[in-house]
Amino acid sequence: MLTNSKNDTVHPNVHPDAPKRKHSASSPEDHHQKVPNKPFPNTGWRGPIPSQQGGSSEEDFMHKPPYKWKSEGDLFKPKYFSQCWCGNVAFEFHGDPIDAKHCHCRQCQHLHGAPFQWAVIFPKTSVRMVKNKDNSLHFFSTQRRQGVHDVPCKVSCDQCRSPMFDEGRNTVLAYPSSFKFPDRKVPLDFQPTAHIFYSERVMEVPDGVPKWSGHKGQSELLPELTTQEGTMPKYKGKPGEGQTDTPSKEKREGQ
Repeated sequence: MLTNSKNDTVHPNVHPDAPKRKHSASSPEDHHQKVPNKPFPNTGWRGPIPSQQGGSSEEDFMHKPPYKWKSEGDLFKPKYFSQCWCGNVAFEFHGDPIDAKHCHCRQCQHLHGAPFQWAVIFPKTSVRMVKNKDNSLHFFSTQRRQGVHDVPCKVSCDQCRSPMFDEGRNTVLAYPSSFKFPDRKVPLDFQPTAHIFYSERVMEVPDGVPKWSGHKGQSELLPELTTQEGTMPKYKGKPGEGQTDTPSKEKREGQ
């Protein structure tokens, strides 16, 4: 039986505190467009945010955030470190992520070769490259379907192919699997606050975290465990063990 720490039945959408809306028409192409309204820390970058308008016109972008750049006044204080599988590419991060999420969109499934993506959001000026051995940094534009730096774009290692992050106009969507956490313990700020594009899921996750049909806070909340065929896990339990095709009456009234 699916249970929580109190040995109670897991119920879908146990945090239905956000308004229920129709599915957003926005595309998962740029996951950076829905960013929590939190101030960006002063990390010593004095120019405009690089590639803020998107595209490929930013000059000398490799010497600007989130790549190799110098912090004025040494205000950039590294707190986290990530590197690719072979070690050729590495980045450091100032402060804690703004938010964390799981994305179930088909694009993430395809590009990551996984049922869903786990990512955290950092301001672009809170990220800095510290290693690029043999010029291993690789860019891929999902919009142009070419290996070029065209924001928003995906950043990886050209040697081992490990994905590092997505560069957006203002933020970086980093992959915690490449971070080196002490004792392999995941910090609280890296633990997702939402599942997004859950309407495109191939795997249901009864973890009690809100499930949004599209972007967080901009779409409809969905039940997390259903009797729907064609989605994992293969065993979905028996009636009354937590699965439901619609939020309960209490949950709907709570909206």
